Amino acid sequence: MELSKQDTRDLKGIAILLMVLLHLFARKEVGDLYITDPAWNGVPLVYYLALLGDACRPIYLFVTGYAFYVMSNRPLRESVRKNLFRILKLYVNYWIVFLLFVPLFFIVRPEQWEQVKTYMLAMDFLGLSNHMNGAWWFVQIYILMVLFSPLLLAIVKRVHYTPLLLIAGALYLFSHMQRYWAIIDIGQNNVLLYVNNVGVLFGTSVFSFVVGALFAKYKVYSRIYNRLHKLPHLQIVCLLGFVLLFLFHMAIESSVIAPLNAVAIICLYLLLKKGPAVRKGMAYISSHSTNIWLTHMFFYQTIFPDLTFFPKHPVLIFLWLILLCVAASLVIKSITNPVFKWIDSKQRQAVPASVAINA
Repeated sequence: MELSKQDTRDLKGIAILLMVLLHLFARKEVGDLYITDPAWNGVPLVYYLALLGDACRPIYLFVTGYAFYVMSNRPLRESVRKNLFRILKLYVNYWIVFLLFVPLFFIVRPEQWEQVKTYMLAMDFLGLSNHMNGAWWFVQIYILMVLFSPLLLAIVKRVHYTPLLLIAGALYLFSHMQRYWAIIDIGQNNVLLYVNNVGVLFGTSVFSFVVGALFAKYKVYSRIYNRLHKLPHLQIVCLLGFVLLFLFHMAIESSVIAPLNAVAIICLYLLLKKGPAVRKGMAYISSHSTNIWLTHMFFYQTIFPDLTFFPKHPVLIFLWLILLCVAASLVIKSITNPVFKWIDSKQRQAVPASVAINA
């Protein structure tokens, strides 16, 4: 009962939905953006629900670590080549979004020309900064994760899980504290600030990747499934588990617990029995997840905030933004799909005959 390709697609869909939820509603000062009822002690309950969205990145990294470990039996040279093609396809997708939305941003917000410098646009275009879209910071981190994945997977294969979890967990906690509380003062040097920012974001990402790889190595989910799948009323138990997660995050609002929430959400979701409609819906959202990630902030924050929050009710706003992003994604895919087919053909030509036969 290990994770299937369909499971990993579902989880990517869940991760992107949680990201949108987090970015839309993880705010206590709402103003007149949307209806705040129901509320708890003056805070919209949707805020606490949105806090669960901080599990989006750990879920995606978990799935990436899991999938990469499953595929890690390839020769190192072939793994590196495949990773470079992954990065190329991400850049193509990213550049198409950049070329479509950044000019649109300046057309709609011409006053921003004075705020944005040429070097900012150049850095953003290379995926080295996120001046034009706050969500783009993950482009650089994902590329680093892919580049370092052969080393990380080699460590996972050779090191016992106890010291590995302790080291990765310590790196996560240190990076988290450095990110939010600057426990090491690095001054005001721009280069050091940049390196620190990249370092803490990478450091807070490694842990979930490693946990995903360990789940694959030790078949952890199979062990969980074998222990729990015969429990009476398992569906109700899983739904109660989600409620407890919600209440837990109400008590502890810090994002430091996001990797733990991610593992819990993954296991609870996988244990749930899901109908074909849910599966198809998650697969469809997953197929657009990259474009939703790359475009959603343009809609709700920089270019079309009035349009995004027009429905006023949080549920309708959430569904409306997903619809807007999927519509944009269909346009983007009409451009990227032919390019991806060409890249895939080049990738197949680059695979040595012996590797192709073994595959």
